Amino acid sequence: LFFLFVGLVAASDPQHGWVPTETVFLNASTTVSLWLNPVDSEALESTFWAVSDPDHPRFRHFLSKAEVSKLVAPPNGAISAIKTWASKRNVSVDISTHNDMLDLTGPITDIELLFGVTLHSFQHATFSHRPPIWRSAVPGKLPPKLAPYVRAIFGLNDFLPVPPRPGYLGKGLSCDFKGDIIDPDVIATVYKTGGSKGGTTLTSQGVAAFEDAEFKQTDVDAFQKAYNLPHVNISVLGPNSGGFFGEAGLDTQYITSSGRGVPTWFLSQEEFNLLTWCELVEKMPAPPMVLSISWGGGESNYDLTRQHAANSCFQKLGLQGISIFASSGDDGTGKQGFLCKKFDPTWPASSPYLTAVGATYLQSGTENGWSYSGGGFSQNFPLPKYQDVRVAAYLNSSTLPPARLFNSSGRATPDVSALGTCYTVFSGGVAVGTLSGTSASTPTFAGLVSVIVDMRVSQKKSPLGFLNPTLYAATAIGFDPVTGNNKDGGCPAGFAAQSGWDPVTGLGTPDFQLLKQVLRA
Repeated sequence: LFFLFVGLVAASDPQHGWVPTETVFLNASTTVSLWLNPVDSEALESTFWAVSDPDHPRFRHFLSKAEVSKLVAPPNGAISAIKTWASKRNVSVDISTHNDMLDLTGPITDIELLFGVTLHSFQHATFSHRPPIWRSAVPGKLPPKLAPYVRAIFGLNDFLPVPPRPGYLGKGLSCDFKGDIIDPDVIATVYKTGGSKGGTTLTSQGVAAFEDAEFKQTDVDAFQKAYNLPHVNISVLGPNSGGFFGEAGLDTQYITSSGRGVPTWFLSQEEFNLLTWCELVEKMPAPPMVLSISWGGGESNYDLTRQHAANSCFQKLGLQGISIFASSGDDGTGKQGFLCKKFDPTWPASSPYLTAVGATYLQSGTENGWSYSGGGFSQNFPLPKYQDVRVAAYLNSSTLPPARLFNSSGRATPDVSALGTCYTVFSGGVAVGTLSGTSASTPTFAGLVSVIVDMRVSQKKSPLGFLNPTLYAATAIGFDPVTGNNKDGGCPAGFAAQSGWDPVTGLGTPDFQLLKQVLRA
């Protein structure tokens, strides 16, 4: 088995394992990002909810890239003023797809002079293979005339956690977790796909990859041949040579299993930074209509302003008809501190602007809530309107953990779930073992949606965009597991699965035929 959830340095360490170094780096440069204020601060949010609400006249009236850019446009003259300021030093300015993010890159000395700071080099204490970063002890300064244009500065005095690589726990086609062995045939049977496949249109799907993740096309080929799946040659954007095969192999094999025949992308960067990864997707001429993110960590570890900036990018993707799925984590409720001071739900699953996927396990033909399935309530984001009724029903009918441990008015996760344990995975061209986690359930659910998107587009309909308001408005999406509790070790209690929405399995697992009806395919 692989334990696929990404643990992170404790939130009590504001530098997340990055330590100062005395090493001299000749000709070093760094990049600082500016998130710009829009002219209309409400336009992105209001338009996103309009196109995502099945009861709104603008439902699924998606926007072009140019139309999205208008929603987040900074004031006239903002970019030119910043470029003029940066040109006084040897600093280049790269403008994002929608003109709302600027990357300023230059030699260390020039960045120091531009922002009025002193930068020091840092290397990661645990992951020494990571390149050094440059940070200041204090926030940077902007000229008074430019400050009103800038919402936030990233890359000066903030530190991103480095997720450790998941570890290998066993070998052979057996499973240390409860449940039956899962393969593409089992998934097709349990979720009643009826052999449905995509690939009839130009729509595509993509998996996110970070931190040296690498897949082998030869393993995907062998996997597809063994289970008589349509051949899909995966396109790559970003690095694919880091040598960490577990996560990437699982993602690529199973999104092409449930998303049969759909053209697939491996969207990769080294740093686990959802904002820059999302902007990477934005730069694609024709981005995938379905995205699967199997990486994440405790919400409390991440800078809140960065989370808001990533949320803004998720909204921009949703406005273009793109559906995003993220694993809800494999630490149950999660916890802050060794003694469980508070629960700590997983980011980016806690974002209100994407679909969080939990996990179940299969035993004697029945799905049960997996005890490690991440779920709970965000400390950072309020409960969105689409969750009001379902979450209130759970809070009013379940035996809950102590109130001090969680924010009952926060965004609740997961939204949905799928099988997540004992997945048969190929390496070296053969089946070598099983992998488990919400990073198995997430590409599986995402792939099913990719086929539905392909069906809709082939009928001259729109893609699906953000799914949650539609999913929560449905009577059911498939099977509703009622067993399981996601108590984390060291915590006094967890959340229990029950009929209806719950923080273990969300709204439940998919019946593909029913899901097509719910999503109006």
